[in-house]
Amino acid sequence: MPWCDDCSKFWNAPELAADGECPTCGRVLAARAKRKTPATAAAPVGAAVSAAAVGGPAHGEPALATAGDAGNGTRVARAKGAPWHFKLMVLGVTVYMIYRIYWLIEWLPKHV
Repeated sequence: MPWCDDCSKFWNAPELAADGECPTCGRVLAARAKRKTPATAAAPVGAAVSAAAVGGPAHGEPALATAGDAGNGTRVARAKGAPWHFKLMVLGVTVYMIYRIYWLIEWLPKHV
């Protein structure tokens, strides 16, 4: 996961721009691979695989930005909200807690 020092945030690969720039400040975080090679599928377990074979940066491209890369700062993108399955989980936990509180209120007068 690429880290942006300017934004102090980790970014997932799909959230980065097409050229590997930070969506907020435009700083180059990771270079995108030109194409994937089938070397990883054919390599036996424990074999050494090069960075380019696993989708890393191609020869001559920086893997991470250096401290001198400030970016142009012209592009600003908003961060995406929480995923739908997280919202569903929060809703489910909320409904469950309301159910448990209801039964606690029913149980207390009978046992106190």
